[in-house]
Amino acid sequence: MGVVAGVGAGFVLSVVLGAIVMIAGPTLAAHGAATRLSERAAGDNRAQATGHGGNAAQMDAQHAGLEKLAGEFDRVVKFVGQTGATAAPSTGTSKFSVVLGGRFILEESHDVVFGRPVEGLRIYGYNDATKQYEMARMYTMSNAITLMKGTSDDGGKTVDYAGDTMTTGMGKVVMHATLRWMSDDEFSVTMSTASADGKETPFQETIYTRKK
Repeated sequence: MGVVAGVGAGFVLSVVLGAIVMIAGPTLAAHGAATRLSERAAGDNRAQATGHGGNAAQMDAQHAGLEKLAGEFDRVVKFVGQTGATAAPSTGTSKFSVVLGGRFILEESHDVVFGRPVEGLRIYGYNDATKQYEMARMYTMSNAITLMKGTSDDGGKTVDYAGDTMTTGMGKVVMHATLRWMSDDEFSVTMSTASADGKETPFQETIYTRKK
């Protein structure tokens, strides 16, 4: 939009400059019109750059709810249904940042899982066009990006996400993630998949506690 507007203003200005040689009187009026067009284009560019203006994406209450994630948290990762060494909880930290004018939340996590460092990256948002929460999940133990969409029946206190993921030897699997707030300083994310009988089976629960 900004590029198109800029080219249009430049074109009008070049026409006006060419007309100066030919006709002096009409040029003044045309030059004034070109100036107004250039100022309008510059204003449109500023509006888009700052996220304001008629075409700016709508900011809903759901975005304000997601902004509660902003800050630094300690993480405890529990592997549900495991026994022996794989059942031992892992610990780490997460930093949540508000990005792109409050439209999205970026999470950067650093954990130690079974003695190995694991880094994760997640992006949270709310799509006002589809009325759905959205999330992208990535971490260093996979080259895949898992895309998930979610809904909430309690104003964002609990968000249920679902998305397809590819696993080695199993093909495409539907994965679920439930984000549940316990307080303003504590929430959990429970990961699960459907078993052969269709029953939802959790396999990981992460507890986040805000650092003081």
